[in-house]
This record gives sequence, structure tokens and C-alpha cells, in this order.
Amino acid sequence: MISSTLRFAIALVLVAQWSHAFEDDPTNLSPDAVQFFETKIRPVLAEKCYRCHSSDGQGVRGGLSVDNRDALLAGGESGPAVVPGNLEDSILWNAINHRDYRMPPKSKLPDSVLEDFRKWIEMGAPDPRVQTGVAIHSKVSADDISKGKEFWSFRAPRDISPRVSKFSSWAKSTIDRYVAQGWDDNDLTPADDTDATTLLRRIYIGLVGLPPSSEEHDSFVRSFKSRPETAISNIVDELLERPQFGERWGRHWLDVARYAESTGKEVEMTFPHAWRYRDYVIDSFNADKPYDRFIQEQIAGDLLPAKTDAQWQEHLIATGFLALGPKSLAEQNPRQFQADLIDEQIDTTTRVLLGVSVACARCHDHKFDPIPQSDYYALAGIFQSTTTFYGGNRSQRNRQPSNLIILPIEDNSKTDKPISKSELAELKSQLKEVENQYEEARRAQRNPALAKDKTPGGRPSFLNVAILDQAIAMLTNKIHSVDSDGKPISMCMGVQDADKVRTARLLVRGEIDQPAQEVERGFVQVLSNQPVKLSNKSSGRLEFAKWIASKDNPLTAKVMVNRIWQHLIGKAMVREPDNFGFSGPAPTHPELLDHLALDFMNNKWSVKHTIRSIVNSRVYRLASTHDPDRFEADPDNLHIARANVRRLDAESMRDSMLAIGGQIDLNRPRASVIASFGQVTMGPNGPVSIPPAAISMILDKDKAGAAGAAGLRALGGVRNANANPFEVPSYFRSVYLPIARNTLPRALDVFDFAEPSLVVGTRESSNTPDQALYMLNNPFVLEQSDALARRIMKLSSNPIDRAGKAINLVYGRSATEAELRSANVFFRKADESKGSLPREQQIFKTLSEFCQALFCSAEFRFIN
Repeated sequence: MISSTLRFAIALVLVAQWSHAFEDDPTNLSPDAVQFFETKIRPVLAEKCYRCHSSDGQGVRGGLSVDNRDALLAGGESGPAVVPGNLEDSILWNAINHRDYRMPPKSKLPDSVLEDFRKWIEMGAPDPRVQTGVAIHSKVSADDISKGKEFWSFRAPRDISPRVSKFSSWAKSTIDRYVAQGWDDNDLTPADDTDATTLLRRIYIGLVGLPPSSEEHDSFVRSFKSRPETAISNIVDELLERPQFGERWGRHWLDVARYAESTGKEVEMTFPHAWRYRDYVIDSFNADKPYDRFIQEQIAGDLLPAKTDAQWQEHLIATGFLALGPKSLAEQNPRQFQADLIDEQIDTTTRVLLGVSVACARCHDHKFDPIPQSDYYALAGIFQSTTTFYGGNRSQRNRQPSNLIILPIEDNSKTDKPISKSELAELKSQLKEVENQYEEARRAQRNPALAKDKTPGGRPSFLNVAILDQAIAMLTNKIHSVDSDGKPISMCMGVQDADKVRTARLLVRGEIDQPAQEVERGFVQVLSNQPVKLSNKSSGRLEFAKWIASKDNPLTAKVMVNRIWQHLIGKAMVREPDNFGFSGPAPTHPELLDHLALDFMNNKWSVKHTIRSIVNSRVYRLASTHDPDRFEADPDNLHIARANVRRLDAESMRDSMLAIGGQIDLNRPRASVIASFGQVTMGPNGPVSIPPAAISMILDKDKAGAAGAAGLRALGGVRNANANPFEVPSYFRSVYLPIARNTLPRALDVFDFAEPSLVVGTRESSNTPDQALYMLNNPFVLEQSDALARRIMKLSSNPIDRAGKAINLVYGRSATEAELRSANVFFRKADESKGSLPREQQIFKTLSEFCQALFCSAEFRFIN
């Protein structure tokens, strides 16, 4: 076992964070301390500061409120206003002395008042101002909660055997018998079984997201003719063991985990270490990690026991689930940022794992479900007692920086490069110089009279503050990415227990400046069999994770098997997979949902077991053939009397074209494209960076002063790639493409990729002109059409034979006579239109156009 001392050392962060709470109890201050504050400090704050820095004044400028103890400690966008006992780290002391900041702005406080503030900070900054507020009473009664536990989704799953129906001889599995009940009850007749070719493509796309090869197709068809059940079972078992399975099903999980490699929102910064969580998810699905364990690792992996450093590292990376959400780095108020961060974590965790929107109770009792507002703040206390690490340095644009977790094993990406000790020393020297220039520029910007260097015309000669700010961020990130010897440090995003356990206060209408009563940490009452009492020695995240992953939790297994069913059948039993509450739709097959949930838990929470059960059922084999009578009786196919026709998702479409053209690289790339840029700001066309030449110019005052901001930009001082770096040709699977929240790869964005800032249980499936234009004109599609044409030309020299092979590769079936005749006509007319080209070029171009037409067809783009 790894010792607690070692774990603490491993979790050391790159730079120290400021504390979130005074250590002194404000209710236990000495009378002399209270009197000193009330007579010497509060009057000055009220007279000079409240107007601009209080909730009752004209606003909270710079995110700084000084009208209560907690707000004064939290500070604003520049950090804590007061650090008890530490003058130099207290921004308030800096400001009232008119150093880097000038408060009050018009005149400096008298020396006697400054002395009072010095004494007050050095004595520990005693402050009795604690917001109490009025207790808020919930309208959700204990009786409402008790009755709510009888709601279908809040009850434990029950095993009710399917009735015997007239389709009993048709059914091959328990799943078939449950579905057949619905046909019986609604007087429906199921479609015939689909053919072997259509079924094989359905299985391949469903399990690995790739089409079968011609050899795999022929082998399966031969086996299917004699022993269909055995043929299906064998191919399912084989595909479940391929590494491509984890890439396919890991991507499904990343949709709901709102995976992305940037913060999104107003100021978008990269997450260069997010790829570790992506790979963790893929590996977990490939290993068939028990789902209950998968949950615990993502919520509280840092608190789970670990036998080896490798396991401990995996656990730390897993907690990236809680750190990956969008971040509003432009938020000036750190308390508001923290409240929004916790809200996003609660919303994601409860919707993804439990299918209920507990975050709807942030401002008031839940409008539909028996979830009082106090339940939200019971969970908020758990996350308030947790520190989230996502990276970044404080800058003008990034007002809410964070640290990263150092991993116990050196596992650097190919983008991590060591630097020599001399280079590291030079970087530190450059950083110090740029920081000095930045402070000078800030002072000169606020008060031109303070500028040391002036132009001959008398104007201040200082560099653009934004450029210096970018330079500081770049240098700081580079220095912090290596150890003292210049060796790259392996880091990840994630969470750790905070240094102090906190109890959340219920906020009136969710407003941070309107706190009411404290709420003890706990769980959602309507889903709990008994009240919980959490230890004051830890956050409670581990207990929370175990509660969610317990067999006693009525929702966890149901929600997951519903997601699995949706990805395989095309539509979920609960059509809104993230809403199992009162406002959500009831399941189309409640007994089947309960059966699958129980079977899932009884088979060690195995995702592969559940997939195997569904794909081996006869329901999965149904044809999608349109029948007018069947459609009229059940237009939404609620009772699954036919297969659902589905368009290929963005990843499967791109990956299929790569595979068919013979260009796909099935190896896993190391890290990601975004990781190669490091932690930088995102622009409209990708990451923004400052080249070394611009740093050199900044450090040369004569050149910098002469060039100014315009010269630095001309040199590339704030550089944006001319072309989107995400559109650089890549032949890896689509799950490895860079996912920046505001700059998605075109191949994904145009085909309804999951919005990475949201929990997406069901993707949209649109049909737009943009999609048609993409298939007609995008360089990727054209390149894959060319690749397929070259591949076919190597296989045959006969035009009709080539057409047949193209159809076979793209559609996964043999061409019909009618298709071959049409192809012959197409070739002849296309050749006539290209008479000016050399013959070989004519043939290639025509065949490429034919291949592109096949890629554009509905038969390729849809799964029947």
C-alpha cells in the first residue's frame, strides 16, 4: 500500500494556492480584537470602500467585496484582499499604500489609518462580520420524499418474469420475450430478420465503429448460413476484445462526461493534460472495468486504496471527470466562480450517473422532483470540501487559475521535451525581467506620470500590457512543466480533498451574497434508505461515490443499461436518458429495464456482458424494412417491431471513410494535438502563442520601445496560426481528434458532434445543406475518394469490375446488375467530359468521383 505521506507528496501542486478560510473562529474573538475592528477598521471600509466593493453598493468591482469576512478573505480577480498575519501578500495593504493598486483612487489614507490597518493585519485580521441570513424552509415535506420513493425510477429494480405470448417460439432470449409482450399488447407483428450483410455492418458499427473488411464479411456470411446464432456470438466475442471497442464505447462515455481539451466560454484556455482522462476511459471499457468501480474512481479515485503507483496514477487521472467541465475564467469574483464550478460538478455527476437534475435545486426546491434545495447544498458541501485542479496561471484574461496534480510515474507525452539547467535558469531570468516590465507597464498605464521611460515627445514608452501578460503566462507554463533539473513533469487534471472540510450554506435564489442556514453534507434523500452522517475528517466524496455505485441505489444501474440499449437499438427505453425524474418520459419497457439493471449488477457490473446479451438477442436482428401498417400502428417504433434506421455518427462516418480508403491508422497517438501547444489561450483559428523572437524583443528595451505593440504583432508577438491546426491531415481514429470547445474539427462539427460543454445523452441527427457541401467539397472527403480509387485500381483494370469492388468496399455487399449498368453509363459520360486530360488521369479522376458519390449516398451514411 502507498503511504499517506507519499500520497501527499505526489499530490503537491506546482504553486501554492491561497487559503479559502480564516483559521480563527469569528464567533470566538477576544473583546479587544472586536473593538479594534469595529472602531478602527470597519468605519474606514464602510466610508472608503463599500460604495464600489459591497453587495449593497454600486457593484462589486474587480470581483472584490469587503462587506463581510468571507468575501474579504476570498478577494477578487487579483487574489485574496487580506492574508491574516501577512502584509506583503495582502492586496488590500498594497492598494491602500498606492503601490501596484491605488485605493481609494483619489487620495491616500492618512498615515495613522495605514498604521491601524498594518496592526490589524499583523494581529491576524480579526473580523466578526459573518453573514447569517434568514433560514429558508423547504416546501418539500418528509411525506413528499416518502411518496417520491414509490415513483417508478426511484424504486429498486424488480425482477418480473415476462409473460408467455404468441411469440414465445420466436423469442431466443429473455430480452426477446420482454419485447414480445409489447407486440402482444399492441397487436403488432415484428419485421423479419435482416440479412447477414446488413446485420454484420450493424454489429461492427455498433461495437467498434468501423465497417467489416471484405474478408470478414465473406467469412461471417458463410458461417451465418449454417449456424446463425453461433456466427453472431463468435463475432460479438471477437469484437468485444478488440482495442477498437474501447475507442467506440469510450467515446459514448465522453459525450456525457462533457470531455474537451479547453475551458470554453468567454476566455478559452487549453487543457493540455485532458487526453489522459480520454485514454483512461478507453482503457477502462476495453478492460471491462466493473461499472461500479468505474464510478468510484472518477468521483473519488484519489481516496481509494492503491496497491501500486500505477494504480494510484490511474485513480488520480480518473478524477479528471470532475475537472473537465467548462470554466468561466473571466469571472472576477472567486466566490461566484467556485459556486458555478460546484454547480457544474453536481449537475454533471447527478445527470450522468443518476439521471436526475439535482442542480435544478440550486435556487429553489426542485420544480418537479421531491428534491429540496437543502439536498443540493448537502452535496455542495462535499464539493466545497474538494479542490479542483485544471491548470493555468493568473493573467489578465485568466482570473481563476488553478494547479495540476503531479503524477507518481513519469509518463510524458512525445510533446514534453527536457531542457538544460542553463536554459531553465535563463527562462527564470527572462520571467523575472518580463514581470518587472509588466508591473512597470501597469503602473504607467494607470498613471502615465509614473512611467520611467518616455519618448522624445514626452509620452510613456511602455509595451502593450496584454503582450507582456501573454509572455509571462508562456514563460511560467514552460518553467512549471519541468522539475529543477529541467526534466518534464507528468501531470493530470483531477480533484483532491481540500485542506479543510466545509459545510455549505443554502443560498437564497442561489445568490452568493444571500446566504441562509448551513446544511450538513449528505446525499439526495429521495434516493437514500436512511440518513447519512459524514466524517469531519474528509470531504465525503468517497462515501458519495460508494452510495452512487451501490446496488441499493435505485437509479445507477437503470441509467447505464438504458444508455447501452440506446447505443445498440437506436433509441433508449427512457427516451430522455438524462432525465429519470417526474418530468421525464416513462420507459417503453419497464420490466425489461429492471431485468437488464439486475442482470447488469449480478454480473459484476459488466458493460460487455450487457452488450453481449442485447446483440445476441433476436430483437437486435430485426430488419428495418418499412411496412405501412406497422408504421401506422407504431410510428415512433416504441415497441421495437422493426429496427431503427440511424445515420452514422460523425466519428463512424470519418473512420469508415479512412478504413475503406485504406488510410486509417489504428494505433493510439501519444497525447493530443492540443497537448503539443501546452497551456495557451485559444483564438478563433486555434491556439495563440508567443514565439521566442518576440520574447527576445521584449527583453531588449530599445528594440521593444521602438517597435511597440504593432511591431511585436508583426513579428508574431501574439501569433495565431493562419490555418486551423485542427484541420491538419490526421489518419488516427476520430476519438483522438482535438476537442476544443469553441473550435471543433469540421469533420465532427458538421455531423452533430456532441456539444462538449454539455452532458449529451442523445446526439442530434440533422440533415443540412452544410453536410451535403462537406461531402462534395471538403478536402478530407476528396482525399479519401482518391485513396479508395487508388486502392481499387491496384485490384483490377476492368472498369465494371472496379465499380463492383468500390460498391463492395463502401456498402459491404455485392453490386447489383442495375448498379453496374448505371456505373458503366457514369464512366462513359464522365470520360467524355474529361477529354482534355491524359487517359490515365481521366480514369483515375472518374473513378475517384464514383467513389465520392458512393460516400455521399444514403446507403453508406445510414445503418439499416
